[in-house]
Amino acid sequence: MTTVPDLPPAGVQSDEDRRQISRIFIAHAREELANGSRLQAGEKAWGAVVQPFKVIAEQRGWPHKSHQEVYDVSSQIALEYGFDHDQSLALSDAYRVGHQNFYENYHRAETLADMIDRVEGLLPYLIQLTITPPRPFTITSNTQLRRLRRLTGDDGLEMGDTSPVGFSQNQ
Repeated sequence: MTTVPDLPPAGVQSDEDRRQISRIFIAHAREELANGSRLQAGEKAWGAVVQPFKVIAEQRGWPHKSHQEVYDVSSQIALEYGFDHDQSLALSDAYRVGHQNFYENYHRAETLADMIDRVEGLLPYLIQLTITPPRPFTITSNTQLRRLRRLTGDDGLEMGDTSPVGFSQNQ
C-alpha cells in the first residue's frame, strides 16, 4: 500500500501545499482503484493534474476556480511549454477518462489504471513547471487570443501581441 502524505490545513494553500495535494491525490487514485472505486480513482487522478495548474494560475494572476478557467490555464501552459504527444495524452485522459468517468461511469478498471499511469508520469513535469519561469509567448491564433483575453481580463490584446512572461499578470 502507498503511504499517503498528510493533507495541508484548510484555507488558502501555498504553492508547496498544492504540490503536496497533487501527490496525495495520485496516491489516493491508486488506492481507490485498488479498492474497486473506479469513480473516485478517476476523479483523484484528475485532481492531481489540476493542482499544479492552479499553482501556475495563481503565480500568473489568472483565474482558476471553474472548469473553463482550469481548461484555459492547462491549454495555455501546454501550448507555451510545447507538451509532447504523451504529455498531451496524459492531460487529455485525466479529464476525458478520469474526470468524466466520475459522472458517467464509462470506463473499466484497466482503462483507469492506464490513465493513472500516464498521469503519474506527467506529474513530475507539471510540478517542475510550478517553479519554472513563464516563457515568451506570441498570440498566433484567434483561439489563443480569446483564451488569453479570458485569462488576463485584457480585451485589448490583439493577434500578434507578444509577452516575454507568457502574459502573466504578476511578472
